[in-house]
Amino acid sequence: MSRNNSEIKLINIAKFKSAPWMLTASGELGQTEIHGKRANPQIMRYFSASRFWGKDDSGAENAWCASFVAWVMKQHGYEPVAHAYRALSWMSFGKAIDKPVMGSIAIKKRGRGGGHVGFVVGQSSTGKYLFILGENQGDSVSIARYPANIWEAFVVPSQFDLSLSSLPIYTQSANVASSEE
Repeated sequence: MSRNNSEIKLINIAKFKSAPWMLTASGELGQTEIHGKRANPQIMRYFSASRFWGKDDSGAENAWCASFVAWVMKQHGYEPVAHAYRALSWMSFGKAIDKPVMGSIAIKKRGRGGGHVGFVVGQSSTGKYLFILGENQGDSVSIARYPANIWEAFVVPSQFDLSLSSLPIYTQSANVASSEE
């Protein structure tokens, strides 16, 4: 598991106070698929948290973005949604918010069916892009830049206090997401 310096710096961001699950999520940066007969045991734990039956951690066979979100939220006492292994089912989690904040869960549809889900860590200085700490992005847990206008919904836990949160400008390096992640 390799982590670049910008990802390690992210782990120590004090802005995670209002969304403590982000410390857990950022601690997983660099978890990656193992192609072949073996599977990454940590990804199998993600599957278990979402009640997914997959045995292959390859995104080609079993996308694991939603399972990762389930695992992270479960570590902080939040019950995952029904069918937590499906990205779009996260639209029914907690409460919907109009604009993303640090730690909110971003959900989008994919052109070929299904969806993608991840945690918002920041925005570009222009507001045109969101930076998502997501899973199954380039076959690993990483931070990727996405156009801000492609996200269908943003959700937070029901009792989340929006007055304590904001959306910082993200200045670290990030991958450029493909349109289908």
